[in-house]
Amino acid sequence: MSAKSSVIVLLAGLCLMTGPAFAAPLQKSEINPAADWVVHADLEAFRSSGVGKLVLEELKAQGIEQKMQEFATIFSFQPLTDLRDVTLYGTGTDRNNAVVIADGRFDAEKLLGIVRWNPQYKEIPYEGVTLYQWLNEDKKNPAAEQIMYGYIHGGQQVVISSGLDTLKHAVNTLKQPAGGPSTGLISRIPALEKGAFLQVVATGIGDLAGQEPKAAILKQADSLTLSAGEAADKVFIGLQVQGQTPEVAQNIANLVQGVVAMAQLAAQEQPKLSELAKNVNIAREDKTVRVRFEAASQSVFGFLKEQWQQKQQSQPQPATTP
Repeated sequence: MSAKSSVIVLLAGLCLMTGPAFAAPLQKSEINPAADWVVHADLEAFRSSGVGKLVLEELKAQGIEQKMQEFATIFSFQPLTDLRDVTLYGTGTDRNNAVVIADGRFDAEKLLGIVRWNPQYKEIPYEGVTLYQWLNEDKKNPAAEQIMYGYIHGGQQVVISSGLDTLKHAVNTLKQPAGGPSTGLISRIPALEKGAFLQVVATGIGDLAGQEPKAAILKQADSLTLSAGEAADKVFIGLQVQGQTPEVAQNIANLVQGVVAMAQLAAQEQPKLSELAKNVNIAREDKTVRVRFEAASQSVFGFLKEQWQQKQQSQPQPATTP
């Protein structure tokens, strides 16, 4: 990875956390106690934020809102307005061990009516409820096709996983949340900062990093928490990483400081990135590294828009017929 790429990964990566990835704080009772990572996006909070409104206005200008309306005609819900919040959690890096819970305004019967046309559709009775199976088709890449499983909880939550056993565990958790004091990952989920619309918590970071060379430093980290949101017209991102030792934490802090320094020196090529980098603060205390970013919502949006436009310009244009 080049120095320029590293800079963009840090700032653009952090800032993109504030985009609609993806209306309530994370519900700990919905997470299976065995999970070691969770991501929660409060889309209603995002839509009501200043940066969220700017993003939605841009999507409308780009004609994406019209495409979403066409989507709504088929699936009975509009992702930009009808999704309230989305939670993903799982164990390790195997996608079969991951679950997504989407909470919103759905027409359950219409959704099921569409799924029933799938060639691999099947209904699976389980513990007094019905689970659904279908094939996630990919005409461009048939090798990427995969059997998926789903469940509709309370008419307003759609639960999906590519692992049947994983879905069953998720159903058990939703039907009968664990009682008693929180343990494991759940016990590490901090109170949500006011104005936050994204929260990420993970333990066992070393295992999650796997053999990825670019994430080698994270193999010596124990846990990670991240929150992103907006307060007083400023986008904020708070990241906390727990290292196995103070020395590991210092190495992580040094790495982040180096990337931020490169971003600040990129004023000629990336002036907006350089300015945003000045708003990153890094602190270490014992085994803990804290990174804090705050910048005006308009500035963050301007940077994201610029990056998106550059990406669009770099993509090959379709050939025109004479």
